[in-house]
Amino acid sequence: MFRTFVLAAALGALALPAVAGTAVTVNVVGLDSKAAHAVIYHAAQQACRAELADDTQQVQFYNRPACISSAVATAEAKLASMRGLASR
Repeated sequence: MFRTFVLAAALGALALPAVAGTAVTVNVVGLDSKAAHAVIYHAAQQACRAELADDTQQVQFYNRPACISSAVATAEAKLASMRGLASR
């Protein structure tokens, strides 16, 4: 019962932090790893677009790839650890 609750709470709303304070909630319940990655990637794009909105186009061009990569890596690491907790 506890594992089910932890899994539902953890995977139900996985927040994607971008650079500073921007967060996008991602629902990955019932998705396989490839579909979850696609959802996380699109959410990272959205979060980084919002985070870098006030910057110049040149700054956005150079900072967006690193922002997206960092956000995706963080979210997928959280997802992997949550799935590991749920499988115990």
